[in-house]
Amino acid sequence: MNTFLTQCKYLYVLMLIPIVLSAHEGQEARLKFWKDYYNPKLEVVQQDVPEVKIILNKIGPFFQLQTNVKNFKLTPDQDLKNNNTWTGYGKLFINGVYTTRIYGKYLFLREIPIGENEIKVILSSNMDTDIAYNNKIISDSIIVQFPEYNFAEARSKAYGLSIQCEFSDQGKINREKLSKKGMKVSESSAYLQCRHDSQQLLQEFKKEMSKFQLIHFEVTMKSRLKSIKVWKDFEDNDISLSQARKKIIDIENNIDIQIQERLELQSMR
Repeated sequence: MNTFLTQCKYLYVLMLIPIVLSAHEGQEARLKFWKDYYNPKLEVVQQDVPEVKIILNKIGPFFQLQTNVKNFKLTPDQDLKNNNTWTGYGKLFINGVYTTRIYGKYLFLREIPIGENEIKVILSSNMDTDIAYNNKIISDSIIVQFPEYNFAEARSKAYGLSIQCEFSDQGKINREKLSKKGMKVSESSAYLQCRHDSQQLLQEFKKEMSKFQLIHFEVTMKSRLKSIKVWKDFEDNDISLSQARKKIIDIENNIDIQIQERLELQSMR
């Protein structure tokens, strides 16, 4: 009897295998369908295959993206009017995130994220369908490092930005408000956050810092975040002004101690 039951179970498992395989194949087909549905491609059929080449030009403090196309025409006037592979627009992606459409040869980029960035342009038909040749989407991409200046220039720029925290129009207004309360400009989470953000430019140059510079930079940045938290607590009425000032004194006094401890650890290695 046990042998019979075992054989039945074995046969049942064998019967399930094709069903599982079929379900698996169906799942892959469904995934492919939805992938193609949300990212449709239009295959090139004409002899002259479209091409795109992008260049990033520096124009003063801004960047100008130059998009050169071949066997393809940028047609903002034909948007949603046809679906061919020789007219349309470019789709701009920065670090994989869609940014805007490109309808002309030149496009100004006011901001580029700090660090290494991928800038990519994909050719698209007027009906928002990516154009492909041999099932490969027609695009071009470049890698851009920002900021492009050296360590000395970055330090100078960071210093200039930190000065603006106090002496810009908004900085002067905030300083006057604090002064009327008998407080210093540094006794503000907004001011300290501005100072912290101004130094973020130096993050990309840690490898170029001396041991002391790196330790001082890291300790100072962490201490400033703690100070921002203290003044936010004060501004939210969670602590008094005297309590906030006492906490700040403790944080500032601890900076030199932390720097010294880290220097000693470095010398022991």
